[in-house]
Amino acid sequence: MKAAPNGLQRAALETTWCTVSIHAGRQGVWSCDLPPAPRQRAMPRLRVLSVKWPLDPDPVLRRAVAYARAVLAGRTPPSLPPVHPAVFESAAPFYRSAWRALRGIPRGARTTYARLAARAGRPAAARAAGGACRANPVPLFLPCHRVMAANGQWGGFSAGLPWKIHLLRLEGVGS
Repeated sequence: MKAAPNGLQRAALETTWCTVSIHAGRQGVWSCDLPPAPRQRAMPRLRVLSVKWPLDPDPVLRRAVAYARAVLAGRTPPSLPPVHPAVFESAAPFYRSAWRALRGIPRGARTTYARLAARAGRPAAARAAGGACRANPVPLFLPCHRVMAANGQWGGFSAGLPWKIHLLRLEGVGS
């Protein structure tokens, strides 16, 4: 991905699992970093404990944090903040198409990598759809956790399977 555009701000959501960082500015969300979940036998319940804000936070950053907090709490989120246009401009054409197709997967629904590839215009590109999901810089905002393997298995997730499973369960989707 290209260098971050000017004018971005960072908010840090301190959770019981890790710190989730969101970078956003006037034009939209640039990144959402989900560090790997802790590897524990009994995972603590994921809760947002606090948010560290920049001075005078941008309204889009405020929207992004409100959206992320709702998603992480299992609540229906407010309207989706825009994704920064440079996120799409810096990606390969198929990744852009796949990321746009991710927006069409409703909360609580799942699809497969093959169906995502078809929605992105390349029905035979299931592996490439997986690559697009893996490269997604804003996973809470372009919901790649809703994409599963064709055999019904979880598939992968850039931040690790505990995140994917947790996010799907919050949406009411079991294994």
